[in-house]
Amino acid sequence: MAPPSIPNPYAEVHASPSGPGDARPTAYQMIKDNDLLGKMTDKTFLVTGGTDGLGLETVRTLAKTGARVFFTARSGEKAKKIVDSLAVEGKTDGELKDARIEWVQIDNMSLKSVKAGAEDFLRKSDKLNVLVANAGALPRLSFLAHFYLFQLLRPLLLKSSTRSFKSRVVTVASTAHAFSTVQLGNYGQESKVKSGYDKICELDVDFNPIIAYGQSKTANIWMANEIERRYGAEGLHGLSIHPGGIVTAGYANMDPIVQPIFEPLFSTEAFQKVFKSLSQGAATQVLAAVGKDYEGKGGLYMEDCGVSRPIPDDEMVGTYGYRSWAFNPDGEKRLWADSLKMVGLDADE
Repeated sequence: MAPPSIPNPYAEVHASPSGPGDARPTAYQMIKDNDLLGKMTDKTFLVTGGTDGLGLETVRTLAKTGARVFFTARSGEKAKKIVDSLAVEGKTDGELKDARIEWVQIDNMSLKSVKAGAEDFLRKSDKLNVLVANAGALPRLSFLAHFYLFQLLRPLLLKSSTRSFKSRVVTVASTAHAFSTVQLGNYGQESKVKSGYDKICELDVDFNPIIAYGQSKTANIWMANEIERRYGAEGLHGLSIHPGGIVTAGYANMDPIVQPIFEPLFSTEAFQKVFKSLSQGAATQVLAAVGKDYEGKGGLYMEDCGVSRPIPDDEMVGTYGYRSWAFNPDGEKRLWADSLKMVGLDADE
């Protein structure tokens, strides 16, 4: 698949990174460069996992467009603290002064909770222009809950699409999709599997958490691709993104089996230069959510504030680009059908 010709004015500053806070753009710059500060008052966004990390930064930034911004949270107490904290920020940050930020309670570990949260959102809002499927530092949170949430909100996303702004679903994937394609029919590693990236992923364990994480991130790419295939012509587009290397709260919860593998890697000078601040990390998903160059487009894998490119499957993890299995129409259709069964839906028509 040849990436489309979409200009990336940020390519040069990403060519020579020097660590968090360097010249690479922030999420706020995406809003400013697209001239969207206070100009999306008729739009509604929903960001999953909005209480910390990339999710919170995405909520904060999207609120500056003037849109109504919802986020999901497992804890109502924590969600209320976030809303209050952002209101305090608005007293000194004029661009957040009139922010409209709300929350719905969802625990991605429970499909029952996802359904209840979706129903709560539908009671509160009659519009949804963009769903940012952000939560997912851990493999068990990353894919299936978002797939189910999308199915429950899909009619509203389709209804909300307009001629001037087509609806979007942004799934947060990762360069970690390099660790594994989706193990079709063997999602829980009932049979031992071999990674697509042997240099890191070979562990002598029955269930390999690195492969599980990689599979979940490939699944997020496939979900966006299949959304585009099924609904692009109806004005609902799917985009997947890699935010870049950011140390978030999820990193602290990394499986202890894999920590000895990744900690030395992440501490190298090369990786330290590639790492981004939270605001820099949120830039690509904010661009995918609102960028004018991406209006009416989908089925794209983005990183570093632009469309990514294919690279050899055996290149080092962390290298810019996507592996061959990131685009697999037959696999995407199979995963979609299997996922419908897993969440208890007969069809999505």
